[in-house]
Amino acid sequence: MTKVSVIIPVYNVVPFLNECLRSIQVQTFSDYEVWLIDDGSTDNSSLICDEFAARDKRFHVVHKQNGGVSSARNIGLDKAAGEWICFVDADDTVESNYLSALYRWVTPRKDLLIIQGFNTILPDNRRVAKDFVTHLYEASEVYKTFHDLHINRCGFPFGKLYNAEIIRQHHLRFVESIHYAEDVMFMLTYLTHCSAIQTVEGMNYNYYVRENILSLSKRIFVFESEYACYQLYLERIEELKQRFNLPETSLWKVYNVISEYLIRRSIGALYRKQTRKPKQERLVILKSLTPAQLDFLHTYYKECSWFHKLTVWLLQKHYYYLCDVFNCLIAQGRSIVK
Repeated sequence: MTKVSVIIPVYNVVPFLNECLRSIQVQTFSDYEVWLIDDGSTDNSSLICDEFAARDKRFHVVHKQNGGVSSARNIGLDKAAGEWICFVDADDTVESNYLSALYRWVTPRKDLLIIQGFNTILPDNRRVAKDFVTHLYEASEVYKTFHDLHINRCGFPFGKLYNAEIIRQHHLRFVESIHYAEDVMFMLTYLTHCSAIQTVEGMNYNYYVRENILSLSKRIFVFESEYACYQLYLERIEELKQRFNLPETSLWKVYNVISEYLIRRSIGALYRKQTRKPKQERLVILKSLTPAQLDFLHTYYKECSWFHKLTVWLLQKHYYYLCDVFNCLIAQGRSIVK
């Protein structure tokens, strides 16, 4: 069996794809396969994929209709034959020891996540390093990865080895109905079946922040999609809380992420121009938030923005019309600033 399967979703990345694939070809680690999932590219990306597959038997291509990055990665998971799974984004590059530096920490145990840091390369070529120390966090120490490492903010798909048997046994997949933080959800779901996390020092992955490319993290989707992301995130954190007996103090910042960013995205989706809902529908949704949810949001928002705090306070006081007007003004203000 192949030791590592590398899954790369591909969509209209002609300017970057050759460099990405060449960086994988020159790996010092040899026992791997690459699955290029062409997600309905309309440029010459599909042709480049075919050319690499024709020249290198380790490269395989699947051409599909456009369905999004999660559907592409899921097809890669269906095809992968490796013992371990690794992801790469098609507009990034890896160092020649990317796979070897991760695989050297593979042990007979399967319920393990192996994770390494990475370099973020900004449009002006400045580099921002995210690094870890090499350490095995057993179940009793997993709380430290949330408290000290903020692993919930490190949900990027790359720079990790996932055990394929765990993925197959539990049929783990990226959630295609959500369009933000789907990679975080995959990691958190995987961790619910793990007993340890192995962090590895070094940064062998180069993540490029591209100019004039609208990141999914900056787009707001319809309320239903954003709110489903919020709910799923909370469910996964609660599962991990129970599995690893995570103390409340180690989850404070984790819950702040839920309170601030994910729920703000959800409510914001009701008012953004592209996803705006009619007033009566907005009011129905605001009124549907339960007291328990609002109490949760109120408890974990110490580090949140003032307008998020005011939104939660208005909802707690049942000032739904004022809350609606307030968020309309916030949305108008954002559009003016842009």
